[in-house]
This record gives sequence, structure tokens and C-alpha cells, in this order.
Amino acid sequence: MRHQPARVTVLVVSQCYVDLPTYPMVIILFAEFIRDGHSIEDIESYLNDEDLELFRTTSDDDLVHVWGTSVDGTWRNVERNDIALVYHDGAFVARGQVLQLRHDPDLAEYLWRENVEHGRWNEESPWEYMTFLTDIEKVDVDIEEFNELVGYDKTYRPQGFTRVADKRLNQLSGEESVETAIADLTDAGERVHPVDDEDDGPTPDLADQLRAASTDGNAHEEFEKLVAKAFSRLGCAADWIEGGGDTDVEIRSPEHVVVEVKARGNGRVNSLEVTNVDKHRRQRGADHAIVVAPGFAPKVIDNAETTELTTIAVDDLVELLDRRDEYAVPPEEILALLTRSGAFQDDRLDLLDEYIQDRIDAGETLLAVIRALERADGAVETAEDVRWIVVGMEDSNDIPTTEEVRSALQLLAHPSVGAVEQDEEGYRVTTDYENGIQLVRSLGDVVQPPGREG
Repeated sequence: MRHQPARVTVLVVSQCYVDLPTYPMVIILFAEFIRDGHSIEDIESYLNDEDLELFRTTSDDDLVHVWGTSVDGTWRNVERNDIALVYHDGAFVARGQVLQLRHDPDLAEYLWRENVEHGRWNEESPWEYMTFLTDIEKVDVDIEEFNELVGYDKTYRPQGFTRVADKRLNQLSGEESVETAIADLTDAGERVHPVDDEDDGPTPDLADQLRAASTDGNAHEEFEKLVAKAFSRLGCAADWIEGGGDTDVEIRSPEHVVVEVKARGNGRVNSLEVTNVDKHRRQRGADHAIVVAPGFAPKVIDNAETTELTTIAVDDLVELLDRRDEYAVPPEEILALLTRSGAFQDDRLDLLDEYIQDRIDAGETLLAVIRALERADGAVETAEDVRWIVVGMEDSNDIPTTEEVRSALQLLAHPSVGAVEQDEEGYRVTTDYENGIQLVRSLGDVVQPPGREG
């Protein structure tokens, strides 16, 4: 799957104002509100419960890092998780990640009206469009290095609130991801490695590698990469996040999920720091969190249901890989089970197996209908008539109902499929059984036709 590049936002803390008395004050504001942060407790009355929880759970020191602008145009194009680069006087001096955007004139006035001197506060143009940041790091990158990376003219200088165009980020050469390119440039931040599900090696080898790495205390990084590979094989768009202090794997689609990977030499996780996992989830703006480990102690399994995360052992992850390989289970179905809070155990595998059986049954019904119409002498008038032909063909008690046959006929007669045509005389098949097998598979139902090898 194609990696969706990260977005890059540039915050300009000074545009080299001519009125020099103002210039130092802007830098002071940068130091206080972006670099050093502002007390969450001080602004608590301006926050709703959801915002308050977000800021507290993503902060290590009960501080928020925030910058404001009076211009909403570019600001509205910024999104959570964007990489934020802070520009000042010919260089980038800090980087972070966008945590939240907030339009709040009252909070803006409270934060900055009393802290701004030299007449820079303007009631007609207040800094009400705010960007909250997380993971602030000091950097020192010359503007010309940045210009070369993204393809700007060497004389380019950021003017105000800016976002680098997606087309430039898509064209970064020689880099695995935008995150990695920016990390290499700034010598800070995470390195994101998109994982290709078409890389070498069959799934059985991947299963063995997962099991081995999960209990090897010296192979934690390798275990992370293998877990990312596993989710890619399951049909997800997955990134391996290199480096400590962040989540290990990020699933971008079909749902936004963070994955924490825990290798243990003893084969199981005996305790789980749920707060840290949830912090990473919130920082990335993900909808759910999954923890992968070789196994979990009973008390961790018991407590998993009370958290907003899912635990899954490596052996169960391998079971999912096997079912994906054999039956082409859609990633949406797999993630639907993985994003239910609690421990992933045998009961969830049973649900998946029931889903698979339903798909197999549906595929076999499609094939039975094609074969029945193929045997018929001319058109078959009704779905009930088709079913009676199936009854005469099948040496089984598991005969589809009339409604199941009718549904199969409707699907096969759909213009996008065209395996069956219907007129005033009834139904006729337009393909043969052998082509029907390929058709059923192309519809996503990987099944073994009755009595046949695939």
C-alpha cells in the first residue's frame, strides 16, 4: 500500500520586524509558550473535559506548548500529527508534532494580552487561531538545508504561517518517509519506515521469526519491524516507528491504530503501563491501541477489558496471518476484532472463523447456482426453480434456502458481474463453471468449490 506522506507545517516566530523593540518580545513568547510550555492548570477553566484529558495524558510535565496566529487561512489546512517546524532568523530552532488546533479568542486573550508589550496585541486581529504542539525538541537547521530538501529556491524564507505543499513532500528523493527525511535533517524526532506487504519471505517464515524475536531480549527492534510486517500482511497500511519514546507501529488504514510491541524473554508481559500506551495513542490522534507480546499474565488479561486497548499474543497474531493467507479475510474484518477493547483470545478467533464459514457458504452458493443454470435446458423461471435444481445436484443436507439462492442470482446478474442474465423467461448463465470459480475468487470469496482442489 502507498504510504501517505506526513504533512509539514512551519511556524514563524519572527518575521524580522522593523520595529526592533518588538523583536525580542516575540522571541520571549516563543520561549515561554512553545519551548518551555504553559501550565495546564492555569488554563483549565478554558478547557472542556475532553481537551483537559488530552493535554494531561500527552504531557510529561503538565505543560502545554502553544502558538497563535491571527490569520486562519493556512491554519485551517493544518492537521493533527503534522510535523511542526519553528523558524526564526534564517534557521529552524525547534520541531514538534501538532496535537490539536483550537479557535478560541477568549483563551488567546487570556494567554497573550497581558504578556505582550510594545503594542503588538491587536484586538481587531488577535492570535485566536491556536496550534497546540507535543514532543518539542530543540533543533538547529539552516534554512538553505530545508530549501534543498523540499525543492524550494535557495533564497526562500518562510513568511508567516506556512504549510509545505503535498506535491513537494511526495517528491522527496531517496527517503522512506517524510518523517525520516525531517528527522535526518533535524537530527531529532522519529524515523518512520512504511512497510511493504510484498517484501520477501512467505508467511510461515514470518510466523517463526515473530515467535523467535518476541522472546529475544536483544531483538526488540527486529520484533517491532516484524510486527509491522505482520500487520501489512493482514492488509493494513503500517509504518514501523524507529526510536524510543514513541509508539512502535502505526496503522494508518483501514483504521488509525497505534501498536505497542513488547518482547519478553520469559514469554509473557506481567504488567502493562496503560497510561503510556494511551499517551502514545492520543499524541498520534489514533482511535485505538493494540499491544503485541509473546504472551500476557492472567492478571493483565483480566484487566485488559477495563482499558481502551487490545492485547494480543504472538500466536494469535500468527493465527490471523494464517486465516488472511488462506481465506483472504478483509483487513476491515480483522481490525473490527482487534479494536474491541480487551484481550484477543480464542472466542474472537471463533467469531472470525464463523465469518469465514459464512463467506465460504456464500461462495459455494454462488457456484451451485452457476452449475444449476449451466445444467438447465434453457432459462430457469424463478429462484425456487433454481434451488430445486441445486437440490437434485447436491449430495448434502446443507442446501441453500430460496432466499440465499435469490440473493446469489441478484449478485451474479448485477451489471458489474454479468455471470447471469435475466429476461421475461427467467435466468440464464453467461459463463461456465470453471470461469465461475475464478469469478467467485475475484469477488473476494476465496473458497474451495465442493469436491474440488483449488
